[in-house]
Amino acid sequence: MRKVLFYGMMFLGTSIALSQVAVGTTTPSDAAALHVEASQSNSIGIGGFLMPVVTEAEQLLIPVSTTDATDDGMMVFVSDPGTGKHCWDIYDGVAHTWRSINCFSTSSCSDILFEEDFDSYVDGTGVTGASSSNGDYPSGVTQWTLTSFSAFGSTTPALPGTLADANDYALVESGELRFRDLNGTFRLETQSINISGYSSIQISVNVRGTGDFEYDVLDHTDDFNCGETNSDYFDLEYSIDGGAYVEVSNFNSLGTVNHTIVFDETFASDGSLVNLTADLTGLSASNLIIRLRLQNWANNESIYIDDLIVRCQ
Repeated sequence: MRKVLFYGMMFLGTSIALSQVAVGTTTPSDAAALHVEASQSNSIGIGGFLMPVVTEAEQLLIPVSTTDATDDGMMVFVSDPGTGKHCWDIYDGVAHTWRSINCFSTSSCSDILFEEDFDSYVDGTGVTGASSSNGDYPSGVTQWTLTSFSAFGSTTPALPGTLADANDYALVESGELRFRDLNGTFRLETQSINISGYSSIQISVNVRGTGDFEYDVLDHTDDFNCGETNSDYFDLEYSIDGGAYVEVSNFNSLGTVNHTIVFDETFASDGSLVNLTADLTGLSASNLIIRLRLQNWANNESIYIDDLIVRCQ
């Protein structure tokens, strides 16, 4: 009897009309193929949508297509107590890889040790090829510095350096920091961040890009330090207690052994957001410095960063 009642309720709460599926309503939106109403007319009350929850090992068993875009947009929530991953993932059926759209900390520690969302600065804050002092930069900025170099391949800091004119820049725009046509390596470096007393921390930053990027792995096997002409990439590096910088390489298979993320025609040209994370464990340290290193080479190529955060775990 209980089973009959359950299926009867499901039938009453679901309607199919004109190839639409509606749950909890008999008047679905004309624009929706699937319409799920949070407010239910039966004893369920208010409900939400629960997507499939898998571990990383289970995610690998999902038989997504690696030859065409059949499974483009497939979604799962990865909750893995073993690896610590706690992310909403969407399958990219063009590049044939899972993308982490948003990740959450499962730790009981919620302390934010450093945060930069670029919302507190006026638009135009940063560096251009015409001026190394713009908007609130540098006098009104304490959390980070920007560095260009005297020439491509050089390690000599210089501002504006390889930035050629006012159209080449690293500037705050609408709460993001936009890097446009850098003509070589450019760097953002944070202030020293106090991590005393924390054995595990997570670094996270949102990255996206727009433009006609290019990167040929076969042509760029030796570009760890300064990069080859026309290669577009983004690197996340960190230094603990003044030690050597360590690079996070090949994040989620979006980069190479030399770079955290490489930008090419198959990735990020549509502005897709990547939540880049790095978990540091077993720490016994006092301070941390984060360095973001990147380059692009054309007026229509822009890399955006936002929400650079360090939190304990």
